[in-house]
Amino acid sequence: MDVSTYEATGSTAGAASDLKSRVRVADTASRITFAANEDLGGGLKAGVYCETGINIDNASNAGQAGTVNANTSQFCSREGRAYFGNNTAEIRLGRQNVWWTQGALNEVGSTYLGSDSFTNLINGGVGVYTVRGENMIKLVAGGNTGAFAGSEVYTGFMGVSGEYATAPGATGEAVGANKDADGKYSGLKLNYTMGQLVFMLDQQTSKSPYVASGSSFDRSAVKVGAAYKYNATSLVSLQTWSKKRTDNTGAGFSGTTGSAKDSGYGIVVKHDLGGNWMAHAQYGKANNIKGTSAGEIADSGATGYTLGLTKAFSKRTHVYTAYHNITNASAAAYNMVGGNYASGTSAAGADVKVLALGMIHNF
Repeated sequence: MDVSTYEATGSTAGAASDLKSRVRVADTASRITFAANEDLGGGLKAGVYCETGINIDNASNAGQAGTVNANTSQFCSREGRAYFGNNTAEIRLGRQNVWWTQGALNEVGSTYLGSDSFTNLINGGVGVYTVRGENMIKLVAGGNTGAFAGSEVYTGFMGVSGEYATAPGATGEAVGANKDADGKYSGLKLNYTMGQLVFMLDQQTSKSPYVASGSSFDRSAVKVGAAYKYNATSLVSLQTWSKKRTDNTGAGFSGTTGSAKDSGYGIVVKHDLGGNWMAHAQYGKANNIKGTSAGEIADSGATGYTLGLTKAFSKRTHVYTAYHNITNASAAAYNMVGGNYASGTSAAGADVKVLALGMIHNF
């Protein structure tokens, strides 16, 4: 939870399109989890995990903009899975996190400072099919795999909660008679940690059946990063990404049109100041979007940075102060949308600024 100010001003269309500064009490990612596991003997285990988002700022399912936050709408709204495996590999079925997770490469976001600007640049632009996918089958490497622990491969089937669920006729598990139900997505995460070095590669592709009367995108995305831990609790990391969207219909979706691709990079620093004080900093740059047939879209990029300071009082409780800034070019509209942290939909060219003082408690 934090007390913060939010604004998105300097819109290309003029002051009438600005979101003026306001003070708010913001809940970015509170959640409560039900979990159960069973030791099956012989090293085998099985269980369930149900992580449900909750809004303790307003006791509803609405985020800061007053719109429904899909991650706080019902049980297991953030993540839910049944699993079976051992310390070498585990198979998981259900709605699960993918793509946006960055682990040690980005120790800045909701776990530390409530939010971060860089992840919003990564996930914006032409978009990615899913950062938390439905109907998923995932295989995860366990502790016995050593330096590769946490690596995973997954595939899923586009369902009623997916990107194309609102397209006429749907394209996933709820399609009607004589409709193509082959919408799928798949991806992987390769983790490698050895001593002071951390490496991570994420890849995701998705293919939607052609929908003549709606929108149909095929997508691909790659994110790669590395970190150096210069002491036990401090590190510096670098990440870069590239995403591509192919429009199969020309109709567009959710205000975006046509085939396009984006790319960018960012750097993150976490530095232990001693006395349970930790400094966090990041900088990211989203390059201009490139239309695959129309060339580069002028002034469609953005830069962002976050500066933060945390003070731990225990392993479970810390307070933080943070400043988040996204500077959009005149045709760009990146925003702090992760965790429904934005107080509204910002207009093109508006620069987003958030100043926060908050607390995080893990129990």
